[in-house]
Amino acid sequence: MNFYVLEPDGGLLFGTKWAYADQVDPVRRGDGDRCPVCGGPVGGLKWLPPHRIKLSSANPDKWGDFLWGAGFLLMVSDHFKTIYEAEGLTGITAFHPPAEIVRVGRKKTEDLPPSLPEYHLIEIVWNGANQDDTASELVRGKPVNCSYCRVGGNPRSQQRIAIDQGSWTGVDIFTPRGAPVRTVVSERFKQVAEAHKLRNTWLIPSNRYGYDQQRPGLWWVHE
Repeated sequence: MNFYVLEPDGGLLFGTKWAYADQVDPVRRGDGDRCPVCGGPVGGLKWLPPHRIKLSSANPDKWGDFLWGAGFLLMVSDHFKTIYEAEGLTGITAFHPPAEIVRVGRKKTEDLPPSLPEYHLIEIVWNGANQDDTASELVRGKPVNCSYCRVGGNPRSQQRIAIDQGSWTGVDIFTPRGAPVRTVVSERFKQVAEAHKLRNTWLIPSNRYGYDQQRPGLWWVHE
């Protein structure tokens, strides 16, 4: 089974090719996922409703099916939600109600376009599979406190995200245990994304996704 790291098209979270989202106050936070063994946090705090956002662009051509921004994992379009459910994909544990878009580019609320997209904040499975640290050629600066979640440990470099095939639970989108990435998807997810021409996706083969503290940008993709 092949796996892919899901990133924004072009790799830029705040690029100009596609719109991104900024959170708009009030922003409330709640507890995130925790390791079932050590009890420590394994992700950031959850962004609680209501979700109010500003889109960076008023150009509809830049409104992708995947929407990134600071302070949250990922938002998806209503178009993607329909496809996800129709195709029977798995791994999303929550589609939150559509976010309230209060500003688009430089346009104020009263000047918003008449047909705004609908974006849902999603939550996905943590530990949908386990990273094989040895096969990933992971080098740490110090030992981890918990051998199960392996959070921390100052990872210095790794050549790839190698998934332990026997640990995969079969879900199509997930956060892998022990890996320093938030969103990995299955071959099936990739096929659906390509068949429906979903926008603002870069599906990087996990065996080509490396990390090195000495490189500009830290993350790099093997040719």
